[in-house]
Amino acid sequence: MSEQQGRPWGYWTRLKLGILAEYLPGFLRASAGKSKEFVYFDAFAGEGLGIDRLTGEEFNGSARIALETNEAGGFTRLRYFERATKAKELQDRLLAEYPDRDIKVYGGDCNVEIPKALAELRHLNWAPTFAFIDPDGMELAWETLGCLADHKQGYRPSGSPKPEYKVELWLLFPTQGLIRTLALDEDKLRPADEARATKLYGTDTWRAIYDQRVAGTLSASEAREEYVNLMRWRLTNELGYAKTHPFELKNTRGGTVYHMIFATDNEAGERIMTDLYAKTAKLVPAMQQEARDRAKGQGTLDLGDVAFDAPGYEYESPWEPSAAR
Repeated sequence: MSEQQGRPWGYWTRLKLGILAEYLPGFLRASAGKSKEFVYFDAFAGEGLGIDRLTGEEFNGSARIALETNEAGGFTRLRYFERATKAKELQDRLLAEYPDRDIKVYGGDCNVEIPKALAELRHLNWAPTFAFIDPDGMELAWETLGCLADHKQGYRPSGSPKPEYKVELWLLFPTQGLIRTLALDEDKLRPADEARATKLYGTDTWRAIYDQRVAGTLSASEAREEYVNLMRWRLTNELGYAKTHPFELKNTRGGTVYHMIFATDNEAGERIMTDLYAKTAKLVPAMQQEARDRAKGQGTLDLGDVAFDAPGYEYESPWEPSAAR
């Protein structure tokens, strides 16, 4: 399949992108009249288009969703990050379709390229900035999150009573990928796997959770919660975000696949995303059943499809990790 045709996805991707499509207008409206510049970062930007693997319907990916969000005039600077082999094609395609927009696609490791893009936009560090970080697995490095969180420091005059707002983050936390990587048989835990986990967290404090899991003092579900909590705790206590909202995605058998973590220090952003999480949670059971019915109609039951956790959404603060106590 060519990149122009798009990549096939389950309905869960459309659900996630639906939240993005509803959040971005709210993000722009919240700053309308306060700024004429709005910056959007999209790490692991993909191909720009997707195809629903059950219906065959084509839909916009995150790259186009951001470009077609027009509230307050839309995003004025859009920076995308993709593999080197895909970056030029994506940039050429987007510039051809949106010729009057400030678009740039960086090719290569986003952990290397994002700091470069931030440096190039340093003169706009006062502008409202949103970063969508949606890796396929455990490619993200903590240092990259740190660069994004620090980008807007110092944009207010010294002594200003107004708060400085960080880059807002909405990131995929690879819950199940982490569980698979950290083999319970310590003889099978490779140094490369340990290094990936440490790169993701920026610390080896994840080992306290792992050791408890190996010892049997934490169940699998408890360990998953602890791993997600550790990331949220560090986003709050190390990077200074006021609120971190996790949203769990599960497959049709009830197994956790990953969490989407929203990090913000802006009350408006927190309110908008909280409402969207709650709204989505109420819609999920019917959407999940619809996807199952469609899969059965095709003579297959796709157990890989993913749905948001159905019971609802209610914010809970991260707790102090055992490694920090």
